Amino acid sequence: MAFPFPRSIAILLFGAIFATASPCDTLADQFPEQVFFDDDSEYNASISSYTWVQTQLHPTCIVQPESAEDVAQLVKSLGHLNTAFAVRGGGHSVNKGFSNIDQGVTIDLRKMNTTDLVDLGPAGDGEDGTLEIGPGALWGPVYDYIDPKNISVLGGRVYDVGVAGLTTGGGISFFSTERGFVCDGVTNFEVVLSNATVVNANATSNVGLFQALKGGQNNFGIVTKFSFLTFKQGPMWGSSILFSNKSEHDLLQAVTDHKLAPFDSSAMFVAQFLYFLPDQTRQCVSNIWYLKPDAPKTSLDQFLSIEPRLNLTESVESAGKQVLHAIQPIPPGTFELWATTTLRISKTVLFKLHPLWEARIDALTEKYGKTNKTIMWAYGFQGMPTASDSNSLGINPAAHPEESWLNMLGLFQYNDASLTEELQNVVLSFIDEAEKVTKEEGVYEAYKYLNYAHWKQDIFSGYGKESLERMRKVAKEYDPVAMFQKQVTGGYKLW
Repeated sequence: MAFPFPRSIAILLFGAIFATASPCDTLADQFPEQVFFDDDSEYNASISSYTWVQTQLHPTCIVQPESAEDVAQLVKSLGHLNTAFAVRGGGHSVNKGFSNIDQGVTIDLRKMNTTDLVDLGPAGDGEDGTLEIGPGALWGPVYDYIDPKNISVLGGRVYDVGVAGLTTGGGISFFSTERGFVCDGVTNFEVVLSNATVVNANATSNVGLFQALKGGQNNFGIVTKFSFLTFKQGPMWGSSILFSNKSEHDLLQAVTDHKLAPFDSSAMFVAQFLYFLPDQTRQCVSNIWYLKPDAPKTSLDQFLSIEPRLNLTESVESAGKQVLHAIQPIPPGTFELWATTTLRISKTVLFKLHPLWEARIDALTEKYGKTNKTIMWAYGFQGMPTASDSNSLGINPAAHPEESWLNMLGLFQYNDASLTEELQNVVLSFIDEAEKVTKEEGVYEAYKYLNYAHWKQDIFSGYGKESLERMRKVAKEYDPVAMFQKQVTGGYKLW
C-alpha cells in the first residue's frame, strides 16, 4: 500500500509507538508500491489464490517484485533485517510453509510471469531454441504461448502448476520418458544470491550451481528467470478413463504389463485408485498419453480394453490442450496431504501394495463412515523420467528408471482441519508399510520425487551421499551466510 510519507512515520503519526520499525515497515518504506499488508486487497487476493487451505498462511506482509533487480534489492534488505521469509512461484505445493509463511515476509513472484521465445534454434523451426520463462508463470499460460508455434518444452501436465517449484523439484512432464525430468530441459537459470548479486548458471558458467538447482529446490538462491530448450512438437494423443472399483485388479495388471513390456519412449501414464467418504464409494482412473497423434499400438492398449468403465475420452491435441483435461475444480475449504515413494516393477509387487490401501479404507470407514466428514483417500502410480548425470537427483542413468521404475503417491483430500494430524499419520504409515513391501520384494528405490513428498520425508538422502555433499558444497559457496537454510524456513533443507 502506498503512503504519502514513510510507513514507519505514518505509524507514529497515527498513535502507535515503536522503538524501531518492524521489518515489513522498513520494506514498505523501500518498496512502497510492492509491499502489502492484511488491510490491502492485494494481500488478501494473494492469500486466497493458494489452492489448499493449509497453505493459506498469513505473513506480516507480502512483497510482489517485478524484476530481478527488485528481487536483488529485496534480498539485500532481508539479509540486513534478518527476518524469516518464504518465496512463492506458482504456490501449488501442498506442504504448509513451503511457499508462504505465518508472520515474516512472503515474496510473491507472480508478477514476474512473462514467457518469451528468444531463439528459434539453428534451423529457425523451434528445434533447439530457447524459451525464457519468469518464476511466477504457470505452465498453462506457457503452453498457450508456445502451442500455436508447434513447439514445446519439458513442462508440467497440470494447467495451474507453477514453473519454478516444478522445475527446481525435478519435475515430471508428458515428455519425460523421452527427454528426462523437467529440470533437464533448463539451459540457464538467472539467480539472485544471498549477497544480492544476479548471476547466470548454465553448462559453462557457475556449473555447480546449475546442477544443484536441478532438484535442489530453494537452497541456493531465488531463480528469477528460467531458460528452456525448445523442440518441435505437434499434436499428441491422450485419453482419460474412469472405472468402477470392479476394474481395480485389471488396472493394476495393465500397469504391471505395461512396465514389463518392451519400453516405448512415447508412452506415459498415471493410474489412481480413489475412495470417497461419506458416500463410501470406490473408483479408479487412468490418464494415458502418447507423444504421436495416432493412438498407441503398444501395451497402453491394455488400459483402453479394461471393462467395466464409467467414462472414456480420447483426443489428439497439443500439450497445452492436454493439460486442460487435468484441471479438477477444488472446492473451497479443501486440505490436501501427499507422501511418496519409488519402486521398480515386478509381476507381483502392485498386488501386494494394493491391500495396504484397502486396509486403510476399512479403518476410515469404521471411524467416519457414519459421519458427514468429506474425505478422499487415494493412491496411484506413474512412470518415471529418463535419468541424467547433469542434475542433482542422484539417479544413475544406467538404471533406466524410464523403463522399470514407478513413482507411487498416497494422498488425502478433506475439509476438516482437525483431521490433519491423524490423516498425516495414515498416509505416512501407508508409505512406510509400502516400503517394507518393496524392500522384501527387492524392488525398493531410495529416490523420492520431491514435488510429491510430505514435508516430514527425508528427500535429499534419497539423492545419494555424493549428490547431497555436492549440493552442500554449492550452498556453502553461493550462500555462505546460510540465508536460504535459516531465513527461508520452508522447503527441504540440506542440513
